[in-house]
Amino acid sequence: MAEQTFLDLIQKLETEITQASDDVRHEIQAELHKTVEKMRLAGFDIPQRLQDLDARAVEEEIEDRFDNMPL
Repeated sequence: MAEQTFLDLIQKLETEITQASDDVRHEIQAELHKTVEKMRLAGFDIPQRLQDLDARAVEEEIEDRFDNMPL
């Protein structure tokens, strides 16, 4: 996949994340994470903005898992 194709897909996912409900947002964030990882494996530079977005998405996912743990 060409770098521009990755960037176009990520831009689409970013837009979907901002418009999605909480339930759907997690699924889209997972897709964003997979796409960033594919870019990294393909040897493309990951813009800092995407690294930050991906890190926030991963942190939110971890927090949500802890929020749903029974005590």
